[in-house]
Amino acid sequence: MTAEQSAMGGGRARLAELVAVRDVYDVLTRYCRALDRADLAMMESVYWPDGEDIHGIYVGRASEFVPFIIGEITKYFTMGTHCLLNVHIDVDGDFAASESTLYSACRVRNDMAQDMLGSDYFAQLAGKGLDADHEMFVMAGRYLDRFEKRGGEWRILRRMVVTDWNACHPSNQILDEGMHRTLRPIGEWGKCDPVYANSRFVEGATP
Repeated sequence: MTAEQSAMGGGRARLAELVAVRDVYDVLTRYCRALDRADLAMMESVYWPDGEDIHGIYVGRASEFVPFIIGEITKYFTMGTHCLLNVHIDVDGDFAASESTLYSACRVRNDMAQDMLGSDYFAQLAGKGLDADHEMFVMAGRYLDRFEKRGGEWRILRRMVVTDWNACHPSNQILDEGMHRTLRPIGEWGKCDPVYANSRFVEGATP
């Protein structure tokens, strides 16, 4: 093999690795999107059904975790945002491992505040924000994931969620005063969120 052929082979291998990293990253962001939109079908596309999720509030098969987490997110919160910060992905053939730094902020439903945040917090701080009916739950942690590619498709085979820190405080959200009255549309659970109309535009439908 000539040096030129060797370089071409190395280039193809590197390109394949970059494509794999991109596809794995797409799965990671799709999880956050599915969670923040409470989209069950999208969440099902993230995990292999025989995979495993170790989430603290849930430990078990991914096929059962998917409906569980969508139910929990809408039960405890009125809205939430999950973001990925630093992401490190290692690819080895049809397998990959990643560490993704997570930052999330969620508004806790008033009737779920004590269950979610505990009685000590509720007694000390509840109702001291501008919005007395909601509390904020903010956390930072990491997703530790193992991926497998099957039939050309990457999905999560095993996920562990590591909590690094959290902060809880009364909500100061303003929606109907000052400039905030004009900041529309407002995100929401499900298919009524503007992102679905935006996606249909890409797919060739009428925007």
